[in-house]
Amino acid sequence: MRTRRLLPLLLLALIAAAAPAAPAAAAGPNVLHVLTDDQTIDSLRYMKETRRTLGERGTTFTDYNVVQPLCCPSRATFLTGQYPHNHGVLSNLPPYGYGAMDWDSTIYTAMHDGGYRTGWLGKVMNAKGSEGLAPEPGFDEWLVPIGAGESGSMFNYALSDNGEATHFSDEFQNDVLADRALDFIRRDSERPFFLTLSLHTPHWTRCRETRERCAPQPDPRDVDTMEGVEFPFGPDFPASPQTRFRTNRYWQREVEALQSVDRIVGSLVGALNEEGELDDTLIIFQSDNGFLHGEHGIFDKDVPWDRAVRVPLLIRGPGFDEGSVRSDLTANVDVPATILDAAGVDPPRPPDGYSLLDGHRRRFLLLERLIVARNERKREPWQQVKTAKGFTYWRDVDGGGRHLYDVRTDPHQIHDLSAGRPGLVRSLERRIRRAEDCAAPCP
Repeated sequence: MRTRRLLPLLLLALIAAAAPAAPAAAAGPNVLHVLTDDQTIDSLRYMKETRRTLGERGTTFTDYNVVQPLCCPSRATFLTGQYPHNHGVLSNLPPYGYGAMDWDSTIYTAMHDGGYRTGWLGKVMNAKGSEGLAPEPGFDEWLVPIGAGESGSMFNYALSDNGEATHFSDEFQNDVLADRALDFIRRDSERPFFLTLSLHTPHWTRCRETRERCAPQPDPRDVDTMEGVEFPFGPDFPASPQTRFRTNRYWQREVEALQSVDRIVGSLVGALNEEGELDDTLIIFQSDNGFLHGEHGIFDKDVPWDRAVRVPLLIRGPGFDEGSVRSDLTANVDVPATILDAAGVDPPRPPDGYSLLDGHRRRFLLLERLIVARNERKREPWQQVKTAKGFTYWRDVDGGGRHLYDVRTDPHQIHDLSAGRPGLVRSLERRIRRAEDCAAPCP
């Protein structure tokens, strides 16, 4: 009789052992990642709430660089922790854009498998056709622009809400995404969360009439609140008074657009505090790339100039000292390495960067643009190396041009030193050649 009573219990135990186990709750901190689009290092000064809640209560990085200053490659680097030459997303356009991304192996799949509740809200990468409609692997929450949402319109757009296309016409896009982020943070869960809130602001928008580039679209309550704010013109901006006037108007709209982002950061920090989660949350604020507004005659990104590659990064949370400033060379390959390190989760791919929580300090940093994709405006591919001593050197891969600047004494990059410092050029050229195929890690 005793044996017969034990048999059902043994069968239940065997069935339970054979069933796949749910991921155990992770022991690491929450991670809140706020990502802006095309934000320059200069515009951070107008975000008082962000500087107060994150900069004064965390660490500000003053020499933080994106290894390729273009949306899709930069975002793929965040998703994978790898350089473009390793993850294969080299452009915004097919076949090197969204479709080149291996979504089965990202920091989100790793964090999800490691016990985290995960979400992405906002622009992931520039999608074509049906790309972005179906949630990619590793995400519990997916609210991503599709179709009209990819045009940058802040009032007439469509979002994939966990796979269901939903059209919005009267709700400001940043508010919709922020409301979902607040809801995500406030949900009861035994698991820590890893959430990216990716805002299109302050990227330019499409002009309704001409379909050309127009200034960023602010929240209506912020329009005309920055009258009199002037773009930080320098000697690298050799343009006419008329061009400077147009640049000032664009810059005012850009700074106005960032005010909604600034309020959102404050509301997220407030919600974390109300939930009792603030001290156990790593909050990361960064831009995907910078942007030139006419410096050196360029209104664009994906170029090796400093205002394209150097962008804001603020981190608050465990391991980052209040009110501290770090001026060492850091890069966007380092942020995913930091998140995985803080969470105690193994990287999904061999990592090219270094955790910002350890004591590593770079002597050199590699940057790259390796191709000119179909339909892109013609511009030479380039490879660049920056040094901890302040030199930045790049070469045009196809055209053979060489450029060398000391950004510590010449921040506007006016004086090309390549002709007068041939020995340094040769040394940095060798450095590029040694690093151009780097992997796990890169310099």
